[in-house]
Amino acid sequence: FIIAQSGRPGPVVVDIPKDVQQKMFCPVFPATVEIPGEKPVPHASDAELKNVLSLISKAKRPVFYIGGGIIMGEATKELRQFAKLTGVPVAQSLMAMGAFDPQDPQSLYWFGMHGTVAGNWAVCESDLLVCMGARFHDRVTGNVDKFAPEATIVHMDIDHSEFNKNKRADFTVHTDIKYALRRMNAMIAKDGFKKPNLREWFARIDGWKKEHPFPFAYAGKKSIVAADILRTLYEETKGEAIISTGVGQHQMWTAQHYPFDKPRTFISSLGLGTMGFGYPAALGVKVAHPNKQVIDIDGDGSFLMNIQELATAKIEKIPAKVVIINNQVLGMVMQWEDSFYGRNRGNTILGDPKNIGSPENPEALYPDFVAIAKGFGLNGRRIMHKKDLREGIREMLASKESFVLDVIVPNHDHVLPFIPQGKSAKELIVG
Repeated sequence: FIIAQSGRPGPVVVDIPKDVQQKMFCPVFPATVEIPGEKPVPHASDAELKNVLSLISKAKRPVFYIGGGIIMGEATKELRQFAKLTGVPVAQSLMAMGAFDPQDPQSLYWFGMHGTVAGNWAVCESDLLVCMGARFHDRVTGNVDKFAPEATIVHMDIDHSEFNKNKRADFTVHTDIKYALRRMNAMIAKDGFKKPNLREWFARIDGWKKEHPFPFAYAGKKSIVAADILRTLYEETKGEAIISTGVGQHQMWTAQHYPFDKPRTFISSLGLGTMGFGYPAALGVKVAHPNKQVIDIDGDGSFLMNIQELATAKIEKIPAKVVIINNQVLGMVMQWEDSFYGRNRGNTILGDPKNIGSPENPEALYPDFVAIAKGFGLNGRRIMHKKDLREGIREMLASKESFVLDVIVPNHDHVLPFIPQGKSAKELIVG
């Protein structure tokens, strides 16, 4: 062995016996491996769960706030049953998309920075907020001090480290959520339950829904907008596709305009904020579900992060599809620049900043995603006009291979509603 020593001329040669070499450089594998986690899985006591049911019975303005733990804990069925037994409205984080049917009258759909007006305002004005399998992160709470200020907060989670991290809870319940929901459902069936009278609360919520319907309409625009793409895709797939996304405006528009009523059909990095996640995720999902339509809804910026995975799709014969909502900019950053930084651009334009591509300036569109797809041996199509959108989506869905559908949209649209950073749900921007 030759070892270089600092401060001394030339290397030092060290003779290490072979048996010592083997001990030094041969890997040693342990007989057993322990994965960190709760052991045993925590189960709430009946006394804790009875307290939760008692609080619900007495509440005038209760809301269930559900998160990704409902899906990861395979507790969707139990949650839906619990919601029906109690009659409480349900707001969800993006991680919980599909856990509760957005068409259900009790649904507030998702809330947070770009969520529903009704969901945000209901949580903000609740007198009881039961959080199940979720955390209080800033994209949901906005200004923490103004988040559900009058609510008694119950936080139920398998991860005790999430308790009182950002928002202090009045009651914490350390539990596997599937067990807790199943046990409370059984308690209601056996012991009875005084269902709260929420007629006035729902009248208020329904008024917000009527005044601020979700998602907002983007009708009357000459150019294609994200809502056109996603609503047409939903119609053509009958809502049965599995959708992945990158990170940015397209991610929020997807959650707004493609209703998810089944768990594990919205695949997104969400809290990780991982640009480039969408297409590799779609490839993995398609391998796991070869008989499902799997579509990556992406932005041009996010798709460029892992565009080389088109080679994987071609060579491995994985027909996951791509729809690019192409606005030629890093859209979410642009939205913040427009809203808070006087429209100053910090390298958010992906092409020539003096000649930005758009539906009105097609010659400047950059890069040519259809040409790139063909370079990888795959088909693609660019859509510029509304009249071609449905036909283009049908062509993509019918393809036996991966397919890149590049849809050009304006670069000045914002995702609305929008809670500015540091503001509360009551300061939500609706137009």
